[in-house]
Amino acid sequence: MFCVLIGLVPPTESAFKHLQEHITNVQGMALQFRESSHAKDADDGDTPTLLISAASEAQPDDVVAAVDRELKAGGEETRCELWASAPCPLPLRPPCGYPVHLPNNEGWLYDAARAMREWGVLTQSSVLNTAQINELRMLVDDAIFEAEASLAANRPDISVGTDVFCFKEIASRSTERFDLRLLNSAAGEFVERHVMSQPEVAALLQQTLGSLCELNFDISVVYSRPGADHQGWHADGGHQKGAKDAGWDRDGWEDDLADAYAICLFIPLIDLNNEVGYTQLWPGSHRHRDLVGFGKVAEIAEATFDGKCLAGDAVWYDYRLLHRGMPNSSSDVVRPVVQLIFKRKWYVERQNYGTESIVKDLR
Repeated sequence: MFCVLIGLVPPTESAFKHLQEHITNVQGMALQFRESSHAKDADDGDTPTLLISAASEAQPDDVVAAVDRELKAGGEETRCELWASAPCPLPLRPPCGYPVHLPNNEGWLYDAARAMREWGVLTQSSVLNTAQINELRMLVDDAIFEAEASLAANRPDISVGTDVFCFKEIASRSTERFDLRLLNSAAGEFVERHVMSQPEVAALLQQTLGSLCELNFDISVVYSRPGADHQGWHADGGHQKGAKDAGWDRDGWEDDLADAYAICLFIPLIDLNNEVGYTQLWPGSHRHRDLVGFGKVAEIAEATFDGKCLAGDAVWYDYRLLHRGMPNSSSDVVRPVVQLIFKRKWYVERQNYGTESIVKDLR
């Protein structure tokens, strides 16, 4: 089965409606149109384009050819082009945008849990106040100073900022981008005192991951120095072996997708914008294990969500969601984002850090 993403120019809904009414199979194989969205074709002078997705066992080129024939036969002055194909559904941006900025009212918890289930991402305002941000920033700055001093003293052969390395305390997988675990007790106590104690946080964790007594968390700071480039698209954790993804059913995210086993909470310690950078996410990509490697489609289809927010705000996302860090193009501002990974106790993070310490074992 393929998901075929087709661009229609000009972007007329009448053409899409015509196709839905007149094409149900291609070369004897069933075809189902799924969803539509709008984008600009960067390879054609940013021409406005209607993107439509279709599912079929027919080859993608045959699907596009059938669409082209039907458009011409129906008198539609529309040209079509294959934009992408994948072995699973390709999530597209809804016409009204992603419903992940939610009003803080009595229905917040239901809507927030549903957004996490359907889209795998959610924003929340003012999780930390100014005093709490400053307190956490002091902890983070001290930890960064100590880690970089330890690297200089114990690993002088490493060029910090350009070399790739992965220790159990800190990892760097691309230029000027670092992931430092906050292993001191003060950081954990801060989270329990100021984050876990918030009713909305505790309630959302229970709704999405289960009983709080069955959960624990890891805390780190992901910091990007000036010169950090685009990060590659990735998921922090994959779908578990034997766990179901959403499949091809339209409601598969609701009925079939295995529950999350870990959820990440990003809290920036500075305002995130185009200059210092932010995290870009592909909402809905947590539904399908076979989307790994298809992040570029999210870019060209304008299906991304930019996690720009103020210091102390939060971005929640499913651990299986595809995302990437954006460049830090500032001249002198480090971008520190605290990362809390709330997870079921049986899950142990082994993918993102090494097993060797910065300090060499001389025995």
